[in-house]
Amino acid sequence: MRVVICGAGIAGLTLAHRIASIDDEVVLLERSPGPRPEGYMIDFFGPGYDAAAAMGLLPALRAVSYDIDEARLVDEHGRCRARVRPALFADKGLLDLTRPDLESVLRDALPAGVDLRFGTAVSGVADLGDAVRVTLDDGTHVDADLLVGADGLHSTVRRLVFGPDAKFLRYLGFHTAAFTFYDPGILEAMEGHFCLTDTVDRQVGLYALRGGRVAVFAVHRTADPTLPDDVRSAIRQAYGGLGWLVPEVLGRCPAQHVYYDSVAQVVMPRWQQGRVVLLGDAGYAVSLIAGQGASLAMAGAYVLAEHLREAESIEEALLGYETEWRPVVEEKQRKGRAGTRWFLPSSPWQIRIRHLVLRCTRLPLIDRLVATALVGKSGGGIRNPHRTRVAKLLRPALAAPTVLYAKGFGWLLGRRFLCLTHTGRRSGHRYRTVLEVIGAGPGADEYLVIAGFGRSSDWLRNIEAHSDYEVNVGSDRFCARHRVLTAAEAESAMAEYERAHRWVRPLIRGVLTRLLGWRYDGSPAARARLARQLPVVALSPQPPG
Repeated sequence: MRVVICGAGIAGLTLAHRIASIDDEVVLLERSPGPRPEGYMIDFFGPGYDAAAAMGLLPALRAVSYDIDEARLVDEHGRCRARVRPALFADKGLLDLTRPDLESVLRDALPAGVDLRFGTAVSGVADLGDAVRVTLDDGTHVDADLLVGADGLHSTVRRLVFGPDAKFLRYLGFHTAAFTFYDPGILEAMEGHFCLTDTVDRQVGLYALRGGRVAVFAVHRTADPTLPDDVRSAIRQAYGGLGWLVPEVLGRCPAQHVYYDSVAQVVMPRWQQGRVVLLGDAGYAVSLIAGQGASLAMAGAYVLAEHLREAESIEEALLGYETEWRPVVEEKQRKGRAGTRWFLPSSPWQIRIRHLVLRCTRLPLIDRLVATALVGKSGGGIRNPHRTRVAKLLRPALAAPTVLYAKGFGWLLGRRFLCLTHTGRRSGHRYRTVLEVIGAGPGADEYLVIAGFGRSSDWLRNIEAHSDYEVNVGSDRFCARHRVLTAAEAESAMAEYERAHRWVRPLIRGVLTRLLGWRYDGSPAARARLARQLPVVALSPQPPG
């Protein structure tokens, strides 16, 4: 399969990494002449964090992250009026990163075969039926099986294929800007803190970057969505009266490399048309008010790649991606729209209420309620096996089946469980994994098991990489082969499993809900979604000879 991705930002780089890793041909187009230095600090958590963990990128991301325990809200004299803890909004892992650093880590991790072309823009898209023709701004064209528009809020692909921006952009009433500069005096005055002005209708944030740079993030309320021609003048006009260090900071705004944009969401009835699909901000921008834009871009790319890998056709993959990912995105967009009133206080009394709310976040239990009200659930379908924690008292019980098989007493478990002995795809070590048998497959002597962490399950990845694996079930032991059930077969197997264990059905659904990251209710729609997310694998004896 040949895939053209338009946009080498977070979404495009993540997708290129995932699908190139499964031997698909990837052409990655970026209209900028090189990596973009513009961008601001983000709290990276939620489903994108889980995707990064599954991709093995957390060590590299931690190496470029910043340690920000709190942000200080300061008045016009620099006095601290309230504090915000970024970790409040992440119920699991959290990294403070700049967007350019996140993109750099993704770019460095790209497989060698990715054809990354900077300074290349898309000027036309033609539907060829079972393919798509992408015309470039130099007059050449690239034919592909799939075109992915990951080119941001003002997507060229979206405009060419789905229609003008006005149809899909929902302006939220703010403009935002970001830039960096060097100034030891301002850096010293910040005293190492992440500072935000505690002001009405506009806000400037300052924080220190590596190498002695000062980073500036600004946002202000305006009814006019039109972007200014002279960005520096617009920034000075919007924030010039804020006091504290702000006038000096505005005087250091550079002539180039200034990020400036409107704050908007992209709301579309569908993300796909023929062999074209949208990803990240191009298809479902949630806005900086909702937060997690980078996280959702990365996780959405991960989900799309998994569907492209597993589905029997591109059409099936695109439908599965949108069916799975749209509910996650829409929940974040609802939170973003609801938060526009409080994102920037519009009066002094709203500032006082914000202070009160932030003080409440330091109380036990209240902190989680406030965070959920502000940003919603931080999860979204990407499961990270390395961060699953089992209560200490349960670990011996869960380890007992493995011990029984290791001691030669696995037969005591009957055929409710099997022990899979497999070889590590990297280490070459032999491992035992005990799996519950959920039923018999349609084929002869097939034992059905669930890959509880999806395609990232280590045992599944190992048996796909090495064919020398064995199965112990009851008193039988055999060299095995495997196949992943089709979606229809998997749904049928899960329905039969629930019928066979109807007395503990609530427990089964509770366990699956925890594992999946969304509420599993046993409905046909939920079973279909489960089958897409957690492969059901049939293990059977290898044929003689």
